[in-house]
Amino acid sequence: LVALDKTGTVTAGDLEVVHGEDEALRIASGLERFSGHPIARAITRAAVERGIPLAVAEEVHEEAGFGIRGRIDGKEWEIRSGGPGTVLVKGAGGPSWTIALGDRVREDSRRTVQAVLSTGREVVLLTGDVGEVAERMALEAGIEKALAEMDPTEKAAWIRRKRDEGRCVLFAGDGINDGPGLARADVGIAMGTGAASSILVADGVISVPSLRPILSGFRASEAASRSIRSNQVRSIVYNIGAVAVAAAGLVNPLVAAVLMPLS
Repeated sequence: LVALDKTGTVTAGDLEVVHGEDEALRIASGLERFSGHPIARAITRAAVERGIPLAVAEEVHEEAGFGIRGRIDGKEWEIRSGGPGTVLVKGAGGPSWTIALGDRVREDSRRTVQAVLSTGREVVLLTGDVGEVAERMALEAGIEKALAEMDPTEKAAWIRRKRDEGRCVLFAGDGINDGPGLARADVGIAMGTGAASSILVADGVISVPSLRPILSGFRASEAASRSIRSNQVRSIVYNIGAVAVAAAGLVNPLVAAVLMPLS
């Protein structure tokens, strides 16, 4: 069973504006230009890419969990959540716009998921996002099952239940909140671009922005298992035959001493 975190694992973890009017981006980028929030960076980047002059904002105040507000062109503006994947840009007693943002699935995520599914393994998406976003990202990545609105404790508990059912679970994630799940899984894989705490508790680290190494790991482990089984069979056959020949007195003790380590 392969369980994958969404943001930064299946997706690139880099938000981008998928819809927004130029004036909305001008106002929003003016307020957000000095914020380090991923949404702020996405809005500012979109405005720059479109060649929109960034507005000069005054009296800017950012409030965690609410949004950001300030004065532009002598008028009060605020930016706050407008629902899943959107932000609302609203002026005092004036117009309002909605800017839609979205994360993008990594280019090779769908191919990797399909390759893993072809091996007979189940793939599940675990995310703290709302159901609508989780389902959309899962569909783009080719994942049939998505579990949304899961906090770190719930992810770890889900993995523990699957292990109690006798399933072997590989979990891949990148964020600080993925640490409990990485520690609970049979195999925890951290993305090298993720949080240091996740890297510390993981069994393995993917150093490239791709899920392909997971598939390579499966192939390598299967090849190793085949080699181990083959060597065990050869060793058993060799030793049984050698012991029988030696017991019959057909092998010189000196020759037997040389042949024994060769097994």
